[in-house]
Amino acid sequence: MTYVIDKDACINCGLCRRACPTDTIHYYDTADFIHTIYPEECIDCGKCVPVCPADCISIDPSYVHDPEELANAKAKAREWARKRRAGELNSWNLPFSG
Repeated sequence: MTYVIDKDACINCGLCRRACPTDTIHYYDTADFIHTIYPEECIDCGKCVPVCPADCISIDPSYVHDPEELANAKAKAREWARKRRAGELNSWNLPFSG
């Protein structure tokens, strides 16, 4: 499982990207400049869903993680959390606090 953004409903506010602990939501490197969740990097945490004002993020049950892929994504999330606790991240790397 992973999450997917409905590109027709997305307003490109960027709140989902800021809430994501694995930087799996991309914008600048997509051809259409619409926020896109890279499923191979998603850890299924759902942190992006409640911050979306357009309510355009939903579960994509068609995607099944490769176990190694998911382990790598979770390791990346743990490293992000470690850096956050250590104060090594800039304010734009921190999730939206509402």
